[in-house]
Amino acid sequence: MTFINFHTHRPASSSDERVVQDGIDTWGIHPWYAADADFTVSPPSGIIAIGECGLDSLCPTPMDVQLRAFRHCIVLSEQRELPLFLHCVRRLDPCLMLRRQMHCRQPWIWHGYRGNARRLRLLVDEGFYISFGLHYVPQALLECPPDRLLLETDDDPRPIREHYARVASRLGIETNELARRMQANFQVLFPEIF
Repeated sequence: MTFINFHTHRPASSSDERVVQDGIDTWGIHPWYAADADFTVSPPSGIIAIGECGLDSLCPTPMDVQLRAFRHCIVLSEQRELPLFLHCVRRLDPCLMLRRQMHCRQPWIWHGYRGNARRLRLLVDEGFYISFGLHYVPQALLECPPDRLLLETDDDPRPIREHYARVASRLGIETNELARRMQANFQVLFPEIF
């Protein structure tokens, strides 16, 4: 059984773990660092996703700079036909507006989702995948369709397999079944790897 960690800042901690490692497998301009971004630098070949990128109302980067960086990443996602990992803090409406205005075709993954079930349904209706970290609203997890559910540890050092066991228990399924679902979602998002 393989445990897929859909967003982490750490390398795999065991042979049964597959990670999507930020900065290795992905490339983006995080809103917190957008003011220092060099927009002339191209993402390296071999990445499987763009991000994390997005909008964050809590960071000191001016919103116009965040918007420029986010638009740049959206264009790269569409041009390279790669999924986009979204970092969004209290900026849901502007993120959705950009997705619609730019007629995005590539999947967007809301990383570290901590919102409620009502907002989750809106995101799923908009075509989002939802990645749950170690902290989440239980009802939102229960409402997430299996084909849109992803799991991650972000920057937490705990093994992803522990997260799988807790989530499987909450969903009332076996850990093996949850791992099978995550594998299927991984194959949909990243078919070039298989």
